[in-house]
Order: sequence, then C-alpha cells, then structure tokens
Amino acid sequence: MSITTILQIYKRPNYLKEQIQAIKNQTIKSDKIMIVHNEGGITFNYSRDIQKDVQLIYANPNMKFHLRFAIALLCQSEYVAFFDDDTIPQPQWYENCLNTIKKHDCICVTNGRIIDRKNNKQYGPGWGNPSDNEVEVDFGGHAWFLRKKNLKYMWYDDIIEYNNGEDIQLSANAQIFGKIPTIVPPHPSSNKRLWGSDPQKAIEYGCDSVASWIVNKSHNKERYKLFDEYVKRGWKLILEK
Repeated sequence: MSITTILQIYKRPNYLKEQIQAIKNQTIKSDKIMIVHNEGGITFNYSRDIQKDVQLIYANPNMKFHLRFAIALLCQSEYVAFFDDDTIPQPQWYENCLNTIKKHDCICVTNGRIIDRKNNKQYGPGWGNPSDNEVEVDFGGHAWFLRKKNLKYMWYDDIIEYNNGEDIQLSANAQIFGKIPTIVPPHPSSNKRLWGSDPQKAIEYGCDSVASWIVNKSHNKERYKLFDEYVKRGWKLILEK
C-alpha cells in the first residue's frame, strides 16, 4: 500500500507548514508529499517553508483547481490524498479513509454535500455535521482520499467550468462512468482524531478574503448550473434516485 499526498496553495502559504506536519503525524504515513503552487502573485521562502522531502510543482500560468487532480494521474501510488489549503487533517484521517474504502470502493471526503435542487439547498455531513456512521453524499471537498485508479473517471468527459466545480466533476463522473460513490467516513463527536479537518481552523482559515466562494460572486450560481448539467449527463443525485 502506498499513498501520495497532494497539497495546493494559491494565496495561503501561511498554513503550509501546519498542513505538512499534520500529514506527517498521520497514523498511516504518506509515501510522498507534493505541493502544487498555482501562480497567485505571492512569494514565500521555499527553502524555509518547504521541507527537503516534499516535492514542489509550480504552475505559471495559474491552472486553477483541476490541476492537482490531473497531476495525480502520473503518481505511482495505490492511493492519492488531496487537501484544500485551509484544511488541517486530524491524525487518524488516512486510517479512517482506508477503513471506509475497504468496505466501499469510494471517494472519501471530509465535507460532504447532499443536493436538494427542488428547494435550492445543500446538506453538509462531515466535519460541520458530525456522525458516528458513514454517509453517502453527492460530492464533497476540503479533503479527498481515493484509489488512484479511480481518478481516470474524472477525465472521461470535458471540463464544463474551469473556474469552479472540480469537486463536482470528480464525484459526478466517478459515479456516471465508474459507479464509484462519494462517502464521508465517520466523523464522531467523541473522536475528532478521525476527522479530515480541524473544524475551528476550517472556519477560520476558509473564511478569509481570498476564499474562492467570497472572491467569485458567481460561485454558487455556477455550481447549480453544474449540478443541472451533470444530472443531464447521468449523475444520480441521492435525493432524486
């Protein structure tokens, strides 16, 4: 068993050291840690902030959200893990994901979404709504963990929206083409060591002035268009099955 971890930074390099340490503190170790740095007009000290055993890929021009998932296709590990730049995994997150994947061939996420198109709402199992049990969701984010071989389904169709929705594309196409579900592993209130994100830090780090959902005023509108388009292409939403 081998795991490659891919981090992505854009304008939040200040959390990078903390992320790397959290990954190294996992009860099941990552064989390789890679950083995808999308050009964003910021500078930081690579020699100080990036450790020698961590690999760096610098993207100029900025190839945005989808790049990390494309790079992972070249990884040689059995599993791949991804984290948004505002997400600090807890020590048993990889262990939790692997236990879940043993039971279901799935995409594991820490922040799930169940879409209610009829009422224009979304429900969010995961670190924001703890559960002792696994919860199947339509898609999710902040942290992903899956078998590398299942990444191929994401690319079986063209990208619809380059500025948004890589998380939707991953889960929708995995279900459409590979029958791979997206699942939030257990996030019990009694054991936060299993969680894919530190909830307090997720709120603090993810609500700053560079957050994509704040900067992009069309963020939610674009995403609901993506929901409709992927449903047309065969995506079966949980509330509509």
